[in-house]
Amino acid sequence: LVALFLISVFLGNLKLMFGTEEFRVEICGTVGLYVADILIKLFGELGSFLIVLTSFLILVGFIVELNFYDSVVIWGDKIVSLLRKLKPKMAKRKQSKIQVLKPSQAELPKQTEVKISQVEPKQDKIAEIAQEPIVEVSPDVKKTTVSKDAVRNQQVRKKIDFKLPPIELLDPSEDTLLADEEELNMNAELLRNKLANFDIDIEKITITPGPVVTLYEIVPAADVKIREIVSLADDIALALAARGIRVIAPMPGKGTVGIEIPNRKPSIVRIRSVIDSREFKNFNGVLPIAMGKTITGEVYCDDLAKMPHLLIGGATGSGKSVGINTIIVSLLYKLLPSEVKFVIIDPKKVELVNYRKLVNHYLAVCPDVDEEIITTPENAVLVLKSLVIEMNERYDKFSKAGVRNIQDYNERIRQGRIKSTEEVQHFELPYIVVIIDELADLMLVASNDVEEPITRLAQLARGVGIHLVIATQRPSVDVITGLIKANFPTRIAYQVASKVDSRTILDMNGAEQLIGSGDMLYLPAGASKPIRIQNAFVSVEEVERIVDYIASQPGYDRPYELPSVVEKQKIEINTGDDFDELFDEAAKIVVRYKQASTSLLQRKLKIGYARAARIMDQLEREGIVGPPIEGNKARDVLIESEIELEEYLKTIKNK
Repeated sequence: LVALFLISVFLGNLKLMFGTEEFRVEICGTVGLYVADILIKLFGELGSFLIVLTSFLILVGFIVELNFYDSVVIWGDKIVSLLRKLKPKMAKRKQSKIQVLKPSQAELPKQTEVKISQVEPKQDKIAEIAQEPIVEVSPDVKKTTVSKDAVRNQQVRKKIDFKLPPIELLDPSEDTLLADEEELNMNAELLRNKLANFDIDIEKITITPGPVVTLYEIVPAADVKIREIVSLADDIALALAARGIRVIAPMPGKGTVGIEIPNRKPSIVRIRSVIDSREFKNFNGVLPIAMGKTITGEVYCDDLAKMPHLLIGGATGSGKSVGINTIIVSLLYKLLPSEVKFVIIDPKKVELVNYRKLVNHYLAVCPDVDEEIITTPENAVLVLKSLVIEMNERYDKFSKAGVRNIQDYNERIRQGRIKSTEEVQHFELPYIVVIIDELADLMLVASNDVEEPITRLAQLARGVGIHLVIATQRPSVDVITGLIKANFPTRIAYQVASKVDSRTILDMNGAEQLIGSGDMLYLPAGASKPIRIQNAFVSVEEVERIVDYIASQPGYDRPYELPSVVEKQKIEINTGDDFDELFDEAAKIVVRYKQASTSLLQRKLKIGYARAARIMDQLEREGIVGPPIEGNKARDVLIESEIELEEYLKTIKNK
């Protein structure tokens, strides 16, 4: 009915426009003639004709279920392509018209020829510019690599007038206040009476007072089961009105059960008392760290190079950031700028910013990043990838030099047993300590991009002198994943909220019983039981004084540069593998379906996941699809139509 109505109006429109006898009223109908008359009065003859024709075409489209959007896009692309092809022909025709109309002007054809000759060479120049990086990027990158090695070599050979920070920059340590004898004896008696209430006889109690916690070693009677004492930890805490009681059953290497009870008046362990101690001064580790003091009051030191990576977990305010500052300050007091470099990632942006002043002394920077202390997840991913490239380059050097690790390499360099060649420059390499203050912030934004380089570094970087120190205040399994946890055998647990968090960090309970303020459990690599240590306290003012002292001394002309991830990707693009034979077809599929995912390529191309993922990486590299999106969502397709894709593919293949 609608179609008949439109035909009637159309015929009425023709009768009113032309007024011929062929279009009688009997043909168009009275209604059609009346409606056509109204349309002509409102829109004119041409407007009325176009309205009726358009309405008729839309009706036909609905009848045959035509997709108007696809039709408009397809015909629009065809029209644009046709205009592009006709444009040079129209220009030539216009040229010939000008020459015919004005033959008397002899110079005009030359001018038009000059203009035309200028247009075509511009396109050639553009093509040449696009091709120049492809041909010349490889030697250029080699030159930058050599210059980078030259800068590093200069840093090692250049003797700067540098002095390690003096101990006077640190606040004087207070006398360690141990619990008085009356308190110790009272706690021992309460402990004996409480256990006696549960029919547990104690033969002997040995007391070892510490700065924060006192250890009570008890020798139970022969018929007492150890698990009975362990189950009474909460009852003992209630009887002593104490918090953070930890039962160690049995004590390693002893036939006793240890019960750690916090002192009523704990004392602060200053960093100066640890740095200035005989134990730390005589410690011969490669990367010495002053951890703090044990419950017996002894200074505890360890070597980061032997750990080889450190995982730190704890609740907010438990002392993680102070512990990281203690690690950095310990290394600054022991090692020269030529011996160690730091890569500091601080997503919280406030904890470690003071170390920015050390950029020409102790910091290693990535040329792709515009900040010395990394604060954004995007820059953190770039720096971690740069460290992976640095690791691979160091292993290549070690392989050509015939050494196994950085210690042997540096020792042979000092002895003159390894000489530089035209292909490789050999020089002493500094250790690199990577500090990540809050892993959870990075994992929330880009978990896959962060986890992969961290895992690779944790697995392989020990031999080349790259060591990781990672801290998080949210020790859950989605942050400390299985891959990360398996490659960090050395761990520190500060006070946590629950036993689950304690088991996530240490694989055992105990951290939930700590009292905070630097109280920690340290689990060395290969140890079965953790060691309770009071972390050395370093204030913000002390850190500022140390940093200012180092920054006031002459440094290197340039910071220690890590490899460029962007340059590495350019090399891979220009000298890497050829495109997959299904690359063109995959590109057409993602453009046709307006979405890009590995599973889509698997289904449409009938290939495996590995090959589909490799093709997807090639599509991203060439700018056809966007980067991966969190949440397993499809990637964005950056090219609108298949016609545009064909032209783009020709451009890629002509490079």
